[in-house]
Amino acid sequence: MIFSMSFSQNNHTTPKCKNVTNERIRKNCITTEIQEYVDTNYNTSAVAAFAKPGINRIYSRFRINEIGKIVDIQVKGSAPELEIEAIRTLESFPNMISTKDSDDETTKNKTFEDTYTLPITFQVTMIEIDLSQPQGRITDN
Repeated sequence: MIFSMSFSQNNHTTPKCKNVTNERIRKNCITTEIQEYVDTNYNTSAVAAFAKPGINRIYSRFRINEIGKIVDIQVKGSAPELEIEAIRTLESFPNMISTKDSDDETTKNKTFEDTYTLPITFQVTMIEIDLSQPQGRITDN
């Protein structure tokens, strides 16, 4: 999966990445963590029946709001079921932690939201069924 994002000056972070002090390394840590989460939690088996044979792409765009929750999820895929699964997966991502210093008067009342773009890509291999031969019973009834 490929992932890109834009960062505001006061980003959100994850518990795993919160102690990283270098901004560039921390951004990479967050990117990797979100990618791993989607890789693990996007249920390709549940949507394989709705996917096209070959490579399937679902383009998603979302924001992380001021409290660290994924909001305003927009998705585009070849089937609604692929899009619904992408939304479910992104909504289930744990809330992020704000790196904003709440004691700093200059940023205290400002809202900083990060915008993310995440193309989800997976491949479906078509299984051929030979209908010329009797298959036997395929139900439990």
